[in-house]
Amino acid sequence: MSNYGPPGENPPPEPPAGGGETPPPPPPPPADGFGAPPPPAPPAGGYGAPPPPPPATGGWGATPPGAYGGPPQAGSGWDVGAALSYGWSKFQANVGQIILASLAMLAAIAVMAGVGIGLQSALLSSAEYTIDPETGVTRYEDGSGFLMVLFVAALTVALILIAAQVVGAGLIRASLDVTEGKPFLTSTVFRFDRIGPVLVTSLIIAAATFVGTILCYLPGLVIGFFTSYSLYFVMDKGLSPIEAITASFNLVKDNIGTALIWYIVGGLVAGAGALACGVGLLVTLPIFLLGSAYTYKHLTGQPVAA
Repeated sequence: MSNYGPPGENPPPEPPAGGGETPPPPPPPPADGFGAPPPPAPPAGGYGAPPPPPPATGGWGATPPGAYGGPPQAGSGWDVGAALSYGWSKFQANVGQIILASLAMLAAIAVMAGVGIGLQSALLSSAEYTIDPETGVTRYEDGSGFLMVLFVAALTVALILIAAQVVGAGLIRASLDVTEGKPFLTSTVFRFDRIGPVLVTSLIIAAATFVGTILCYLPGLVIGFFTSYSLYFVMDKGLSPIEAITASFNLVKDNIGTALIWYIVGGLVAGAGALACGVGLLVTLPIFLLGSAYTYKHLTGQPVAA
């Protein structure tokens, strides 16, 4: 019988002689795992190529801060010389308006200083040493004592600080305008639309400074340092008093080196004006405020007009 025929009609092969069993068919190829054929390699480029992975967001290879038009890193590009130079150049460009506004601020401070001196005269007494001419008995009175003197001194500082901050808030607003490319205007200084938050913020800072001064002065200086940008946040961002004080604390804490350098150097520059009978404050105080506005803008990552 012929073994050739149409497909499917050939009979199965006869088992081999000897009665052996038919061997099993070979196993099918594995669908996966070892022994599976490797998948085809992806194309190297062109159509059908997979897109490149997205850029890293942190660690090595991360996009640097400020790239692609984002905000600059806080404090980048700042140095104390640039802050002083900025304050001086903007003072020269707006000298007339700045002098008028500074006179108003100094007048307010002088009034509060006079009130403080009056309180000292009324509440404090000096030490006295007397001898009774008839009996020869000596009497010594130590006056008000150290704690009372410290209390009245702290109260005087608080009053002066309130006056300085209330009027100074207007100077801060005008200084922030300068950093945005606007002129310094005396009328801007006397816009009291934010007088409520300014007063409350000033009272909170004055009270905290008052307590810190009673605790042997140093805590008062620390409080003044960490709250030094509170009114900038009130005038620039419209924050509430507690929010502004908290924001100032965090800003100083996160930029402690820059903030401390400016607090010391700027304070020395502002205080140097008092050496010339206070007249120099008309120059040094505005330079300090303009430099502080410049520093605040840099620390908060905001642009500063040239």
